Amino acid sequence: MKISTSLLKTCILSLTLILSSATLLQAQTFEYKDSGTDFILYDLSIPQGQSSIAYAAGSKFTFDTEGIIIKTEDAGETWETIYPVSGTSTSFEKIEFVTTEKGFVAGYNLFMKTEDGGTTWTPMTVGTDVYLYNNLSFYNEDVGFVSAQLDDAPYFAIYLTIDGGDTWTAASDILAAGGINIAYADETTLFSVGADERIAKSTDGGDTWNAIYSGMIQNYFLSVYFKDKDNGVVAGEDGLLKTTHDSGATWSDFATGYHHFYALAYKGDQLMAGGTDTDIYFSEDNGANWSQIFVGNGQNQLYDIEFFEDGSGLISGSGGIMIKFEDVFLGTEDNRISENELISFYNSNSKTFNLQSKSEKIEGVTIYNITGQLVGTFTNDSNSFSKDVSAFANGVYLVNVSSNNQTSSLKFLKQ
Repeated sequence: MKISTSLLKTCILSLTLILSSATLLQAQTFEYKDSGTDFILYDLSIPQGQSSIAYAAGSKFTFDTEGIIIKTEDAGETWETIYPVSGTSTSFEKIEFVTTEKGFVAGYNLFMKTEDGGTTWTPMTVGTDVYLYNNLSFYNEDVGFVSAQLDDAPYFAIYLTIDGGDTWTAASDILAAGGINIAYADETTLFSVGADERIAKSTDGGDTWNAIYSGMIQNYFLSVYFKDKDNGVVAGEDGLLKTTHDSGATWSDFATGYHHFYALAYKGDQLMAGGTDTDIYFSEDNGANWSQIFVGNGQNQLYDIEFFEDGSGLISGSGGIMIKFEDVFLGTEDNRISENELISFYNSNSKTFNLQSKSEKIEGVTIYNITGQLVGTFTNDSNSFSKDVSAFANGVYLVNVSSNNQTSSLKFLKQ
């Protein structure tokens, strides 16, 4: 059921964890930032390997009107308009930077490239009879695609590049592809979604496509995100979220019955979906269970989620909405601590917190709650540890782990 109390709608969900051991941890913080615009910010791009520079692009209204590109150099705290610097531009749908300096932007009858961080932009001709470039993504600095809506038959096209966008080649067979959203799963595997709840898959870098799922006629799938070739999430109408762990052979469903989710993210076993009313949902168990972790302002739509290298991130949306978050995805991929190969996971069904070490025995585990109070100290003598936490209050916990005269700290969210 949709949560809509005025009290929740005016709160930004924020927790601060202060431990007596002098460890300071911010837990699940979401903060609205001033983007400097009220345009619809459809897309974000954060170049890899850094935690300060990000770009966003969008449109004044839903369809072809005025466009804008904005940039931050302080991790989303402040933003400036970098295009157009004067006059107006056609509106934009997608933006993608392969480095902090080199990027592309796609919109209505306009596809542009920059190699100086957005100071100057050069229009490019990728296809013919294009009235809208509606999808754009790069797997790495060389390999990428852009899709387009055309004025005439076949009315849709996908263009591929393997030289960093210098040249583009039309994909050969895209009849089965969904035209609304397309995402890389790995360098050669892509998934697309579209009308009639269609999901299609390409295993040759986007050159040919096969339909792998179809659902209700006249319903739409809106967005798709894959963390690898096996694990992905698709968002549909009425709050539908579909997850797969076998490259699209089978799917599991969750639905709020209300939201349109466009903004998706997937790391380790954790997923995030942002959508209608600026609401954000989260799964910590590979999409088996979802819960609302942020109650928005009830007015705006979220469209994209991107991450900085340090694990913090940004979410953009309509009305110039820009939200910065920290400590939502608890740990790096698979919650792995590299120095002692420690993996943690919380099972929301059995209410157990689990640890596994690939190399050393886990000797001791100490758990603190959100107020910094000691919850429990446990001894252990194996490479695995499991604790029933069903009696723990819901919230974020800090865990200190000792192993072979080393200590590590990690977090888990109990719900």
